[in-house]
Order: sequence, then structure tokens, then C-alpha cells
Amino acid sequence: MRVLRLLAAVAVAGLVGSAAVACASTVDGRGTIAEGVVTPGTTESGAPTGTPSPTDSPTPTESPSPTVDPVKAKERVTCVLVQATIKTTNDKFNAAKTRAQQVKVLKSAAASIDSTLKRSGLNNTSRVHLLGRSILLELRRIVQAAERGANPSTGAYNTLTTRFRTACLNI
Repeated sequence: MRVLRLLAAVAVAGLVGSAAVACASTVDGRGTIAEGVVTPGTTESGAPTGTPSPTDSPTPTESPSPTVDPVKAKERVTCVLVQATIKTTNDKFNAAKTRAQQVKVLKSAAASIDSTLKRSGLNNTSRVHLLGRSILLELRRIVQAAERGANPSTGAYNTLTTRFRTACLNI
């Protein structure tokens, strides 16, 4: 049994070795077919047939990539930034222990969203810009009401953030 395994191992090693030698004699050190190797695209002398002339240009194998719509790119970036602000705001607001801390969180969110919208480069008629502006205005309304001592609802804010998220998914 050991003899059979030994013979099998020697046979496999021999085949691997001869395959390596065959490969070495087929391809030269520069990654091209070695001189004298006959392939379907060569003559018996080993010279390639149909050698391209220097004036031939390669044909493209890939189709050109689609162009990026700059407005959609700006909208997507704005969506990511505003949604990150919304998530952070909601987390910090819920963790705030006092009303003063909550108001501070909402003011910070309003400033962040305002800055993002101003820097976005989006037209004021863009759906993303309009919804972002609506969220900003609602945050400011909540802050003003809270500073007057009222207990403003966050219902409209929640509805607007959901609409914003949905609009961003459809870009």
C-alpha cells in the first residue's frame, strides 16, 4: 500500500515538473509566447499571423461609464449629511436630561442643517433642499416655542424627517 502511494506521489511530482518545464519553454521571461512555439494564431515558423501595424488602434472592450448627474450627486451628499444630523439630533435629544439640554441639541441641529443646505449647491427648488429647509424651519419653531415655555410637539418634525428620508431613497 505504501509503495502505491509512493509511486502515485512520484507520478504527480513528475507531471507537475514536466508541466512547469513545458510552461517555461512556452512563455519567455517577458510574458510573451517564446519564439518557435506554434499556436493557432501563428505560422509554422512561430511568427504571429496578422501582426497589427503601428497604425491600427485597439478597439475598446468596455463601454464608456455613464456620466454622473451633478445635481443628483449634490442631492445624495446633502441627504447623507442631513440624515446624519437628524440621527445624531434624535439620539442626543432623547438622552438629554433637562429641557435646556434638549433646546441646545435642537439649536445645534438647526445650525448644522442650515449650514449643510447653504453649502450643498442645490437649487432652492430641489425637493431635497425644500424638505431640508422644512425640517430646519420646524426645528426653529420647536426651539422658539420651548424657549417661551410651551411644550411643542415633535410630530411635524418626525413627519418631515420621514418625508426627507423617503425622498432621498428615490434619488
